[in-house]
Amino acid sequence: MESKEISILIVEDDELAREGLTALLSAEYTCFSAATAEEAIRLIGARFFNLVLTDLHLPGASGLELCRFVYNMAPETVMMVMTGMADIRYRNRALRQGVLYYIDKPIDPQKLLVWIESGLRSQALAAARHRHNQPTSRAFRTMWLRAS
Repeated sequence: MESKEISILIVEDDELAREGLTALLSAEYTCFSAATAEEAIRLIGARFFNLVLTDLHLPGASGLELCRFVYNMAPETVMMVMTGMADIRYRNRALRQGVLYYIDKPIDPQKLLVWIESGLRSQALAAARHRHNQPTSRAFRTMWLRAS
């Protein structure tokens, strides 16, 4: 998949941080941004995102509530949480919601790019595994093995 075909949703209430992340990631990916979880939910309802990068503390619904929504609506979406307040309780809750990476602020841009690539590779492998286990694929494999 071409990197520009990959869409990332950045959810950050701090406008400068949101713009900076969007500028960094839009060189490689198609990026959308939202300032609140509610705005992000509207965007997620309108299209598929390969990855959601969200701040933990947002006005209104939290980043964890957003992750719960994404986990239930689009479990194949890679989720990453950013926070300026590292807390093991939040980290554990986030991981239970399917979050792949829990990132402490300030964020190292190079590390973020590596984590995103890693997350997208995991997603591609999971999608391939899912396609491989579909009934059509299993029937084809069985037929092919018998013919061998």
